[in-house]
Amino acid sequence: MPLHILDRLDHPLWPAARAIYERSFPPHGRKPEALLRRMLERGQAYVFVLANEDSQARLHPAAAMALAGPGGSGLIVDYLAVDPTLRGQGLGSRLLDELERWALERTTASALVIETEAGAGKENEGRRVFWERAGFVAPDGHVHRYIWVPEPYAAMYRPLPGREGGLLPPPSGRQLFRWIEGFHARAYRGFREEE
Repeated sequence: MPLHILDRLDHPLWPAARAIYERSFPPHGRKPEALLRRMLERGQAYVFVLANEDSQARLHPAAAMALAGPGGSGLIVDYLAVDPTLRGQGLGSRLLDELERWALERTTASALVIETEAGAGKENEGRRVFWERAGFVAPDGHVHRYIWVPEPYAAMYRPLPGREGGLLPPPSGRQLFRWIEGFHARAYRGFREEE
């Protein structure tokens, strides 16, 4: 299952990746397509797609997708989703491993960085367990609250092999959110929904 890196949304795999994105995140929890397009055009982020090449390719051209870009000393993984019909097969972990390889080859990042829902509930706990199994750690108990979404978030990071020195001292939750907020601020700066 090869990794495809999209730097534009007119790529043939984007419709399949968009379908996974839209099924995995509610409308209020995803960025508008016009904003994604602009982020890619400006080199602020890339869409990473694990593509099927076997008999499933006709029904499921894309198996998993992620949107990620640089932020602070990390590669911010803004979204990661697996086709719901293909979950439980290790595709999310495989995509993270591919992101790690890409970050080591193409960036100076010291870690993969994510934010995850920090509220109680079985679904949120399942997500946290996934991230922990994938090697992510929450540096402290810091919980971040955005003004535009009701749920609280926690930041986690996965050090990149050989680059741990770039994380000394280890980042706090507040520091990780400064990187994440910087990533979001660059994305939204000057953006108007009607674009």
